[in-house]
Parts: sequence; C-alpha cells; structure tokens
Amino acid sequence: MRDIIFRALTSKTNKKQDVCVQEAIEKDGILAKTERRCRYFIMDKVHVESIEDVGQLSEAKFNNVPYKKRHYYVLKIHNNKTSEDRLLCKIAGTLYAVFGKDIYCIAYVHSFRITFTVIPSI
Repeated sequence: MRDIIFRALTSKTNKKQDVCVQEAIEKDGILAKTERRCRYFIMDKVHVESIEDVGQLSEAKFNNVPYKKRHYYVLKIHNNKTSEDRLLCKIAGTLYAVFGKDIYCIAYVHSFRITFTVIPSI
C-alpha cells in the first residue's frame, strides 16, 4: 500500500507559501510515513532604480529583518513502548531573490520527517 498527499498553500497576500508532500508506505509489517515540507516567508522587499545598484546593495537596506545564516538540526527518537522510530531533519535560514528591479528577503524552513512503526499482527 502506498498513499501520497501533496499540498501547496499560498497566503492571500502572497507573502507565505507552504508546500508539503506526505507519503505512507506499508511493507512487510512496517509502516513508514514521510513528510517533506518547505515553507517560505517574504520578510522584506527593496526596490532599486537600476540593475547596477543590485551589486552594491548592502544588507542594511533590509531594515525589518536581520540576515540569518543557515542552520540545521537532526533529531532521532526511539520509543520502545510503541516500537516507533522517528527522524526529524530541519534547515532554516534567509536568502535573497532578485526579480526585475525588486530584491526580496525570504526566510525559509525546510523539514523532513520520517516515522517507522511496526504494525501489530492480528
């Protein structure tokens, strides 16, 4: 058995986007559930008059948001009572995107979760 769910949500103001793929696979008495999720938030926008200004633009023009370096963590959990193993990987940070004469400061969070569960036999 294999189930796949795909969601792509965008806020009405187009400042937030959430893309999620969930998958459940059952094989040999083990249920594996995975979730891949990408969330993006437009934190600030700066308009430049000419393309040459893009290279000279400093991070100081983005007054609302300080630049954050990418950071990540991995968490592994084992539960003996329920015979369940979980793994969570998460990456978060800030990036800049140039579209025409606008520069966007975008914060992002990417996560990957996987859960293995032993299905009790009847």
